[in-house]
Amino acid sequence: SEISNRIAGASRDIPGGDTGGRSVSRVRSLGLARTAEEVAAIEVRAFPDGRRLTVGEVAEVAEAWNEDQPRVWFDGHPAVELIVKRATTADALETAQAADRFLHGFVPALPSGIVVHRYDESAELIDQRIDLLVRNGIGGLVIVLVVLFVFLNARTAIWVAAGIPAALLAAMALAWALGHAINMVILFGTILAIGLVVDDAIVVAEHAETRARRGDDPLQAAMEGARRMAGPVFSSSLTTIAAFLPLILIGGIIGQIIREIPIVVVLALLASLVECFLVLPGHLRHSLAASAAAAEGRASRFRRRFDSGFRRFREGPFRRMVARALVHRYLVVALAVGLLFVSLGIAASGRIGFTFFPSVEPNNIFANLRMVPGTTREETLERLLQIERGAHATAEAFGNSGLLHTSLVLQGIERNQALSGLQRRDDTVGAVVVQLVDSDKRNVRTEAFVQAWRDHIGPLVGTDVLTVRSATAGPPGREIDVRLSGDSLDGLKAAAGRLKVLLASYPGVSAIGDNLAYGSREMQLRVKPAGRAMGFDIARAGSQLRSALQGDTALRFARGEEEVEVRVRQKEHTGGLDTLYLFGPNGMETPLSAVVEVTEASSFDVIRRERGRREVSVTAEVDETVTTGNVVLAALERDGLAEIAEEAGLGWRFAGKAEEQEETFTDMGVGAAIGLAGMFLVLAWIFGSYSRPVAVLSVVPLGFIGVALGHYFAGFDLTVLSIIGMIGLSGIVINDSIVLIVAIADREEEGKPALQAIEDGACDRFRAVMLTTLTTISGLLPLCFETSLQAQFLIPVALTIVVGLAVASFLILFVVPAMLAVGHDLRRLTMS
Repeated sequence: SEISNRIAGASRDIPGGDTGGRSVSRVRSLGLARTAEEVAAIEVRAFPDGRRLTVGEVAEVAEAWNEDQPRVWFDGHPAVELIVKRATTADALETAQAADRFLHGFVPALPSGIVVHRYDESAELIDQRIDLLVRNGIGGLVIVLVVLFVFLNARTAIWVAAGIPAALLAAMALAWALGHAINMVILFGTILAIGLVVDDAIVVAEHAETRARRGDDPLQAAMEGARRMAGPVFSSSLTTIAAFLPLILIGGIIGQIIREIPIVVVLALLASLVECFLVLPGHLRHSLAASAAAAEGRASRFRRRFDSGFRRFREGPFRRMVARALVHRYLVVALAVGLLFVSLGIAASGRIGFTFFPSVEPNNIFANLRMVPGTTREETLERLLQIERGAHATAEAFGNSGLLHTSLVLQGIERNQALSGLQRRDDTVGAVVVQLVDSDKRNVRTEAFVQAWRDHIGPLVGTDVLTVRSATAGPPGREIDVRLSGDSLDGLKAAAGRLKVLLASYPGVSAIGDNLAYGSREMQLRVKPAGRAMGFDIARAGSQLRSALQGDTALRFARGEEEVEVRVRQKEHTGGLDTLYLFGPNGMETPLSAVVEVTEASSFDVIRRERGRREVSVTAEVDETVTTGNVVLAALERDGLAEIAEEAGLGWRFAGKAEEQEETFTDMGVGAAIGLAGMFLVLAWIFGSYSRPVAVLSVVPLGFIGVALGHYFAGFDLTVLSIIGMIGLSGIVINDSIVLIVAIADREEEGKPALQAIEDGACDRFRAVMLTTLTTISGLLPLCFETSLQAQFLIPVALTIVVGLAVASFLILFVVPAMLAVGHDLRRLTMS
C-alpha cells in the first residue's frame, strides 16, 4: 500500500490557478506518469545520504492487457466483436445500409491478415420476411383479380380491383404519417385487410350490376347500388372497427407487437369507405354504360354463359337447399351448434395444440456453459473448445461442413440467450454461438441440429450447468419459467433440484436450469480478541488482505481512447493464508493467524428477491415439434409442483411467456366484451331490432368450426395470431350476414311472407356472399401454400380466415336463414 500511495501522490496533473495581472495565464503542474518507464522512475523513498529508491528498483513494472477481460474467437480465430444496434426510432434497413457504407471504406484500410465477417444480421432477416409478405400479397391480389373477372364484367372488375391497392396504399401512407414505420406487422395487417377492403367494393358493384340487369340505366344503377348498400357497408365497417380497435387495449410485449395491426386495418377500412362511395360510383357508371354498348362482344358471350349457368344453379339446386334448410330449421340450427361443440371439444382435448407466440425457424444456437466454482480460466476454455468441436462434428455428421459459423466467448455472457439469470463475469462462464446458414438453404432443421450437438459434445468434467438451445423470437421470456419463493436458500435450491428432475422427465423439454448458482467457497474472517487488543478491526484486516491477494489500484487515467489502470500487487502468492502478515497501527508486522479467525463456507453467487422474498427461477425450453409450453405447465401442476413447493414451505408461480400469456388473454377478454357490445349497438341501430343482431353475432362463434378443422387437418397449433385472424374472420362474416339480412328485409317490405322473403333474400345475396368469400380466400391462398420456413408462423392466420370463411359462408347461407325462421316462429308464438 505504501508503493501504491506514492504512485498515486507523485503521478498527477494539478491545476495551480491563474497568475493574475494584466496578462492572465493558467498554471498547471504536469506530473502524470503515462508509461511504464515513467511509473518505474517514481521515487518511493529518499535517504539522508541523497540516495533515491524508485518503483523500478523494488518492483517489476510492465504494461499488459487486462487478464480479466472477456476473449472472443470466431471460426477458431481470435476476434473482436462489434455489435451495431439501431436507435429506437431508427429504420433497421437504413441502419444496415449505413453499416455497409462504413465497411466499404473501412475494410480496405485494414492491415493484412485482418478479416471482417458479417455475423447475425437481423436486418437481412427482416428484409427477407418483408419480401416474403410482399410477394404473397401480390400473388393474392392477382388471384383476387381473376376471381373478380369471372364473377363481374371486365370493366366493373377493373374498377373494383383498382380500389384495393388504392385503399391499402392510402392506409400505409396514413400509418406512416402517424409515425409508424412500414414493417412486417404493418404489411401483415395490410394482407389481413385485403379481404375486408374488397368486400365493400364488391357489395356496391354487385348490387349496381344487379340493378343494371333489371333494366336501370347506368347512372341510376350506380347511384342505387351506392345508396342501397351504404347502410350495410357502413355498418359492417363499423362492426369490424369495433372488433379490431379493442386490440389496442392489450398491454405488455404482445400489445406492442400487434398494436399496429388494428391501426392499419381501421385506416384501410376508412380509406375503403372513401373510395367506395366517392370514387367507385362514377367509375361504375361508365363501366356499366360501356358494357351495355359492347353486349354483343366476345367477352359478353362468356359473361352470358357464366351468368346463365350461375343463375340456373342459384334458382335450382341452391334455392332447393335453402328451402329444405327452412323446413328443417331446428335441425339445421341444432347441427350447427353440435358442430361448434365438437370443434371446441377437439381443441379442449389437446388434439389441437396451443402455442402462445409461434417461433420462426431460427438460425442461431447458443451453448451456454457455467463451470463449478474455482475452475480456472484455462479449464473453462478447454471445455468451450470441446463444445465447439462438437458443433463441427455435428455439421460433418449431417454431411455439410460449411453449415455453420462459430463464435466462442470466454468469461461473461451479455446476450439475451444467456444462462438463466446469469449476470456475472468470471473465469467459470462462457458460450459458444453457432450460426447456421439460412433455414431455406439447408435440409437440417434447427432442433435436429440442437439434439445432435448435445450428443456430440459428450461428458464435460467440472460442469455446473450446460444449456444448448436455439434462439427464440417474439416476446422475451422463457417458454417454461417457474418461480419458487421463500426464506430458506437451501430449501429453494433443494426444491429447484426436484423441479428440474421432474421437468427432465417430460419429452421435448431441454435447457433446464436455475438462477440460484453456487459461488466460490468463501474464507470468512472474524477478528480475534487478541487482534482487537492489538488495534485491529475488520476493516483494517480486510483491506490489507485484499491488497495482498488482489493488489491496489494506484490510479486510472485516459490514454487515447483507452483507460489505463496502474495496479500494484505482489507476485503470485503460492502459500496459504497462514503465511501472510498484517501491519498493526504501530507499524509492527503480525501473522494473520494471530489476528483473525478464518472459517471456510460455501455460498450462493447471486440471491434475488421479488416482493420482499427470496426467489429462484427454474427455466426450460420446449421442442414445439414434440410438445408445447402449455402442455408442460399443465403437466407440472398435475404431477406435483404444488406438493414440491408445499413440502419446502415455498410459494410458486408461473412467469416468462406463461405470465405474458395470462396478461394478454385478460386484456383480450376485456377487449372482446367491449367489441361485442360495440358491434351489437351498431347492428341494433342499423336494423332497428334486437333480434336480428343476435342472429348476425351468433355466426361469429360458429366460425370457430372452420378454424378448428383447418388447424386440425393441417397439423398446426392455434396461436395468438390465430385469434387475431378470427377477429378478421368475424368482420367478414358479419359483413356477409348484414348484406343477407338487408336483402331479406327488402323482400319483406315488398309484402312477401316471412319464409318466402328469407328464401328469396338468400338467393339474391348468394352471388355477393360467394364473391366476397372467394376473393378473401384468394387473397390469402398463396400464404397457405408458402413453403418458406420463415412464413410458417403466419400460416395459422391464413388458415383461420381461409378455412374458417369457407365454413362460415356455408353457415351464413343456410344457418342464418334457419335462425331467422326460428326467430319468426318465436315472435309468432309470443304474439299468439
